This record gives sequence, structure tokens and C-alpha cells, in this order.
Amino acid sequence: MKQYGVPAVFFSVGQNLGTVNAQGTVVLSANAAISKRLVADHFVLGNHSFTHAQLAKETGAALNDEVMKTDAVLRAVDPNRSPLFRFPYGARNKEGLQLLGTTHLQSVLWNIDSLDWADPLPNSIADRVLHDVDRQHRGIILFHDIHERSIKALPLVLDRLVAEGYSFAGRDGHTFKAASAAAAAPVMAAPDYSDSQALVIGIDQYAKWPHLEYVVRDAESVRSLLIDHLGFRSDHVTLLKDGAATRNAILAAFHDQSGQRGSAQGSRLFVFFAGHGATRKLLSGRSVGYIIPVDSDPDHFEGDALAMTELQNIAENLAARHVFFVMDACYSGLGLARGGSGGGFLRDNAKRIGRQMLTAGGADQEVADGGPGGHSIFTWTVLQGLAGTADVNGDGFITATELAAYVAPAVGNVSEQSPAFGSLPGSEGGEFVFELPGQSEFLSAQSTQLPPEAIALNARLDAPRTEPAAPGPTGEAHPDKPPTPAQAPAAAGVVVKNLEGQDRTLAPQPLITASVRQRAQSANERGLALYKEKRYDEAEAAFTEALKLRPQFALAANNLGFVYWQREQYDESIRWFENALAMDPSRAVAYLNLGDAQAKLEHHDKAREAYRTYLELNPNGPAAQYARDQIGRIGG
Repeated sequence: MKQYGVPAVFFSVGQNLGTVNAQGTVVLSANAAISKRLVADHFVLGNHSFTHAQLAKETGAALNDEVMKTDAVLRAVDPNRSPLFRFPYGARNKEGLQLLGTTHLQSVLWNIDSLDWADPLPNSIADRVLHDVDRQHRGIILFHDIHERSIKALPLVLDRLVAEGYSFAGRDGHTFKAASAAAAAPVMAAPDYSDSQALVIGIDQYAKWPHLEYVVRDAESVRSLLIDHLGFRSDHVTLLKDGAATRNAILAAFHDQSGQRGSAQGSRLFVFFAGHGATRKLLSGRSVGYIIPVDSDPDHFEGDALAMTELQNIAENLAARHVFFVMDACYSGLGLARGGSGGGFLRDNAKRIGRQMLTAGGADQEVADGGPGGHSIFTWTVLQGLAGTADVNGDGFITATELAAYVAPAVGNVSEQSPAFGSLPGSEGGEFVFELPGQSEFLSAQSTQLPPEAIALNARLDAPRTEPAAPGPTGEAHPDKPPTPAQAPAAAGVVVKNLEGQDRTLAPQPLITASVRQRAQSANERGLALYKEKRYDEAEAAFTEALKLRPQFALAANNLGFVYWQREQYDESIRWFENALAMDPSRAVAYLNLGDAQAKLEHHDKAREAYRTYLELNPNGPAAQYARDQIGRIGG
């Protein structure tokens, strides 16, 4: 709560804080120190009875003791204790309310119940709370801090409420008073997808067309990214590869997604195809593009392949509200008309049907291989973009437009391809949206980095975005610093080909106005990506930015320390590892890093202590044997 700057009332059960004898003498327990810290941090304490009894069933002296014993304990903790009282279970009776009136206590109830005591899943708890907030637009939210799942759910709730400009009411000693709402309203609310489906197709082993290499690997990598990183359920991602990717199978998969146009209001469908493409020139002179199923005949592909115009018709019959095609095939830019009103960041995006397509190249271009790990350059760039690089405005979301604004100039910079992007006929301006998960990796010696060929290609892909930023409104330019996401050229507008081969300017805008916490998270994630590319100076700057935005960000403090460790600045790395542990003493990996840094300086006693603490916290962790070996090596 303190990190978000959000007030709260902590209703306390009296017996958890101390005892009261028959003479009214209070003896505080060790737990009272926590309550004193809350008061020191300007949080409010409230009375929640002495034993958490159901007070609706209590009368007389028993009822009086439940209320007044806790009041005595709270006065011992804070002489200026608040008069707030919450009935356990919300169960009240007339006598209880009369008692509060005579003792000048004030009953407080809630209107949004997280049900965290009954739900083991943090995401489910957060979804329930946010649904009720969306419905009621105000209220008192009930959480229980005795559950770890509640602690995990709370940031999910606060991230969204802060981003949407909600104000939070705190007790000023007399009443509840709300701080002013955030000055900047969201540009557009992100869609709340209730269902996410994907169809992923990759074909290496064609029956009659030349075999391809690594295309199935492309498709498998896209599937893994959707499931592991972007929140798609594994049973909602259909993978058709090689012999399974027949024309009939592809059409059947689309048929499963068809229905009344736009009827699935909270749904999205992502389609990825990697394989052969072909073109046919009509007598009129117009060319039509095709994607080639595994069972197509090169001599008759006009009849047994899938024309891009046929995909257009399929797209118009899909039930999902938002559909996004990404096509990694030769000549996949042909045969589609730009439709509707084009892309637009509209507040009612969730109500508008969206049909968008990003293709690997235009009519006269073949798809370039040569990406790291055997991926095509186009698919490698898409994978990097969806992993987070395409979030050029740092709001935690990637739209189809934003992905295209990243992919098109990047691919064009390293190949002869000109990826194309546009809306299909029937689109009403809706925008497909990917939500990025918050990265929580604590860097350590076990963290992986990209191989040299991947680092080299990413540097080339990044070139269009890392040119010096143009002077801003103040006239300042910083030619010696890489642009921040907000300064990146893609955020200002980039020119790409539309699906008819004409130039089009894309200017992605933020879906939400990012909170300070979100901006800190984005900076940390940027640092992680830079570290994996061994760009340590830039990673240091990103982690430092995260800590300036959020000074108690243990994750960024550890990661900054590890950058210093990599550069053999061990004294400085120790300082940041210790800072991280002061912020979050439970992070075992920071003790492991601290041990490594102390060992490098031959501070054996301190290294041994750090390794032992790591093993106490994580005895079966991935580096447990390494820590034991280190203790054995330095003795003890």
C-alpha cells in the first residue's frame, strides 16, 4: 500500500495484539510492533472485536468485552486510535449498535468483498474485485492480510485502479477524504478479453512443393510465446503443422471459430501462418496472393490453396470481436484491400469489430531466412516484439498497430522485405491487444543471455528505433542517450506499406496512462532485455530509472547489483544486493548473488553466511547444490 501511496484501514482483532486483565491493564504482544509501524506509516487502525466472535449472538458483558478490550489494546498501541469498528462477518444486532453509539465508535462495513478467504487464486480474487468496481465505480474493498494470496492479488487490483485514475479515500482524523483523481485520463481502456483463441500453422514437409526448413519451429515458438508469456490457455491454441495442415483442416479450424459476426464480444482470435505463398496474375492484370496448405498441387494451386481474398471472407464470418492475422509466407501481401475506418485508438475499442493483418512482405518479395535459431527474420522479429520490445510506449500492452510499427521498419532494415499491415474489409476500427505480464526475474549467475547471432541481429533490428530522439516540446535533444519508449520513432509515427502496397503512417498511442509503478516495471523489463543482449551500460540506466520511479523496488535493486557484478564492480554490486534484501528479506536469489560477490572479494565469512541463508530460504532451489559447493570450496 505504501509503494502505491494508497491509504488503508487495518481492522485488528484485539487478542492478536495483547491481553487485558480484570483490572483493565494491557500487556502488548510482539505483534503490536507491526501495528505501531502501520501507525508510523500513516495507516489507520480499527477495532475488529477481541476474539472475532459473531457479535450478533453476543449480549451484555460478553459483548462489551469484545468491543472495549480491543479498544483498550488499540489505545495502548496508538493513543489517538481511530473510532472505526468493523463487526466480524458483518453480523450486527441492535444492542451492538447501541454500544458503539455510547462509546463513540463508528461501524464501518464494505460493499466489495474480495472473498479472498475462500478463493486460492490471486488472479481470480483480483478479477472479482475489479468486476465489482467496474459495476459500482466506488466502494470499500474488503481484504484479509492473513492470506498470502491476498497480498499477491492486491497489486493486480491497485495497478488497474491507479491506471484508470481512481482516487483513494483516507481517514483524516475526522472523516474519509479522497485525494484528487489522476489528472490524465486513460487514452483508451484495454479490452477485457473473456476468451482468447489462436490458430497456429507451420509447414516444412510439403507433399509437392519444395521442403522448407525451420518453419515448424517458427510455429512452435509462436505457440509457446502465446501460452507461456501472453496468457493464452494451451487448450485454446490449435497447432497445425506439416501433414496436419491440409486445406480441409485449416478451413475446419476456421469453421470452429465462425458464428454470428462479432457475437463473441469479449473474445479475440490470433492466426499465425508460416509456409509457402504464391501469386497468380488474373486476365485483368490484378494479382491474387495465396497461402499454400500441405496438400496443395503447384500445378493447380488456384483451386486447392487458400486465396487471400478467401481469407478475407473467412475473417468477416468469424465470431471473435478482434482477429489478427500474422502471415509469414512469400508474397503474402497480395490481394487484400484496406477496409473500414482503419486503426484508431478509441475508448469504445471493445465494442468495435477488428480484423487486422500483418504480412511478411509484398507481392514481389520472398521471405528471408537467417534469423537466430533458424527462425525467419520476420518471425524472429515478431517473437521479439511480442516478448515486450514492441511496447514502444511502455504501457504494458501491445496492439496490432504497435506490433506492426515495430516489426515493419525493423525487418526492412535487415532484409529486402517490406512487411505490410492493414485492416480487412468489414473491420470497424477495433484493435487487437496483447497484455504483457510483469517480468519478475531476479538476475543471477544462472540467468540466460542471448547467443551472439541473436544479439547481433537484435542490434540491427533496433537501429531504426535507437537513432537520437528529435527535440521535444522544450527544444531539448539528447543525442548521447537512446530514446525512451515514449521517444521512440514508432511512438511518433512510422511509414509502412498497407495491404494494397501503399504507404501508411502508423502512430501507436498508449492504451492507458501508466502509473508510476507501471513505468518502473516497464523500465525494469527494458533492463532485463538489455542485460540479455549484454548491453550492460544501457541495462544499468534502465534499472536505475526503475529505482528512481520506485525507490523500494527490490527486483530492480537486485538486477542493478547484478549488472555491477557482471562488470566486476563487486563492492558496488554488494551495496545493491544488500539494498534489495533490506527491501525484501525473503528473496533467496539475492542472498545467492551476495554470496557470489563476497566470494569474489574473498570475504569468506560473509560469503558463507549469505550462501547458508540462501539454502535456509530455498533448500531445494535450482542453485542449492551450487551454494553447497561454494560453501565447501571456501570452507565451513
